[in-house]
Amino acid sequence: MDLDCFKNILVVIGGEPHDSTLTRGVALAIANGASLTLMDVIPPVHQSFFSASPQHSIEELQAEHREARRQELLRLVADYVSTGIAAEVVVRVGNPAFEIVQQVLRGGHDLVIKTANTRTGLKHLLGSITRALLRTSPCPVWAIKPGSEPRYRKILAAIDPLADDPEHMGLNEQIIRLASSLAHSESAELHLVSVWSLPMERTLRSRLGAEACDLLIRQAEARVRKTLDRWHASHVPREIVATVHLPRGRASEQIAEVAARIDADLIVMGTICRTGLAGMLVGNTAEQLLDSVTCGVLALKPHGFVSPIRLTDDNHDSPRSE
Repeated sequence: MDLDCFKNILVVIGGEPHDSTLTRGVALAIANGASLTLMDVIPPVHQSFFSASPQHSIEELQAEHREARRQELLRLVADYVSTGIAAEVVVRVGNPAFEIVQQVLRGGHDLVIKTANTRTGLKHLLGSITRALLRTSPCPVWAIKPGSEPRYRKILAAIDPLADDPEHMGLNEQIIRLASSLAHSESAELHLVSVWSLPMERTLRSRLGAEACDLLIRQAEARVRKTLDRWHASHVPREIVATVHLPRGRASEQIAEVAARIDADLIVMGTICRTGLAGMLVGNTAEQLLDSVTCGVLALKPHGFVSPIRLTDDNHDSPRSE
């Protein structure tokens, strides 16, 4: 998977600052000769909040609001007419994550680009909508930090080199190839991170002693490094020099620490809903990583991933919102 594989891009323009998101989406669409769709999801008008006058029904007011938002998006598109790009505009009503996935399924999009929600602060950069998309979107999700620079300087790819099942191995390959392609196009530094640990270290240390346990730790690190070097040699182009990081400890803490230490602009990682991120993170560990990062995230899905959300009637919006 290279950066130029994205040919049908969906850019979500919500209430967050969207300049970086739109600029990134337009630039990628131009570079790839891709189609571009701008989308927003607006909340439904509820009778309990708003009593319609005899002249205007709730449905009419909702339709007016929807059309007004559509015109706003069309004006955003007009700013890029000189680039020669033709973009479509979609405005739906209801649950944002649900409607975005519906559009991905309906439009056959291969990438969602969205501004990371910052209402909960940098410690919780990825808001609830983005989190839901990471779990349910059938295509990659690119959550962009508001106000980020037009070009990335440092890209961090998180993989599990010791994974030996086809699903995780395929995902590792996607992560490295896409991160390498993006680093090449942005003239950015590429960093690879793999977090490892010695299973049952505390028990082994008490049973075998410190010296023997330390030897096992060195052997485990050497095995991870050797395997990661093979991934590097086989999937990172020779013209790209990648810096390798092999921290030991809890995956969520160590990936976030490496990202902060190198001042990464973007983390490229995998999401597997059953087992977490890139096969390394399980359960709450994934949530802890997402709570800790302060940079953008490009999250990939394994081949064959099927969204739990199914395509519904095209003529109806989702019945609820969050």
